[in-house]
Amino acid sequence: MPKQGQFAKSSRLKQLNQFKVKKHSHQSAIDDNQFVDYVVLRFNLTSKKKLAKKIQESNQRFLIEILDTCQEQRLDLESAIPDLLKKLNSRVPWQFYRQLIDGWEDLQHFIQREVPSVPLKQQILVSGTISKEELTKMIAEELATKATAMTFLNRPINNQIRELTRQRLLQTIYKNGQINWQQIAILFKPFPLAIDPGLDQGTKEWLMALEKS
Repeated sequence: MPKQGQFAKSSRLKQLNQFKVKKHSHQSAIDDNQFVDYVVLRFNLTSKKKLAKKIQESNQRFLIEILDTCQEQRLDLESAIPDLLKKLNSRVPWQFYRQLIDGWEDLQHFIQREVPSVPLKQQILVSGTISKEELTKMIAEELATKATAMTFLNRPINNQIRELTRQRLLQTIYKNGQINWQQIAILFKPFPLAIDPGLDQGTKEWLMALEKS
């Protein structure tokens, strides 16, 4: 499994996408270490006609991050998603979040339907639901936090001023339950993403393509 916040290698995703999921009878079960691959393959097969290719890849990578949060055969979306958004905030361009929102309803429905049905020896239970509106607000808050950090980069500032700045930025970029992506683009234009040199080339290219989308 990939390290949380680092994304799966592009070569692995490409290999998975070329395979087909074998049908399993009720009597046959897959090994626990095949769980992520099995679910990602199912997502790839079922989302091809629903999601645009670029949205599918971003959501597929996010799916792997979500699956890696499973603990003791449980997946709690309400606790996993906010933590993941925080961990990814410094590693992805803002365009990644826009694609997550566009594909979230399909992705969440897939997780709730498919993960408990994976033929494991012990079923994985999925709990919690995050609406598209709730996810949008979470993302807006993370983007406001990131923009605030960039505003005061390498400058000492007290917490009160930092929080006031974050709240003002949030009010600018998030209104009536919607993110103003034009404002986001203006805010982040002076701050290009610093891509982790340890990532594989395919993931680097994916992130660079995201920034241009």
